[in-house]
Amino acid sequence: MAVAAFGLSGYTLLRQRKGDELARRLSALQIEKEQAESVSSKKADLFANFAKTGKTSYQFKIFNRGKGTARNVQMEVLAGNDLLERHDLTEKFPYPSLEPHQTISLYAAVYMGSPRRATVKLTWEDDAGGGEKTITDDVF
Repeated sequence: MAVAAFGLSGYTLLRQRKGDELARRLSALQIEKEQAESVSSKKADLFANFAKTGKTSYQFKIFNRGKGTARNVQMEVLAGNDLLERHDLTEKFPYPSLEPHQTISLYAAVYMGSPRRATVKLTWEDDAGGGEKTITDDVF
């Protein structure tokens, strides 16, 4: 009887240690998840594309689809310079602050023989360290 009780207590002790190890791993995973959510709540995510605004008029829109605020937004046109109004670029950039779901609109000069696509490089600062993205988009 004593041997059976000793065996049962040993088995219970083993199960408890496995349960403690599982609890420690779950706690570590939860902490990791909370840290990732904290970083993503501070991170901006910029995106850009052409939008048709009338029968023959287009705009190039840059928007923040992240949860954080993008500051000091810079845009460099890598290809398709003729599509974007140079005056509009020099007037609006660097853009001081782009809140979540906010948009910057630029005039697009689409005409017969104009380039079909543009490639731009966006850079910004945010509370998560900033970001950089290269985007290529077609007008049509």
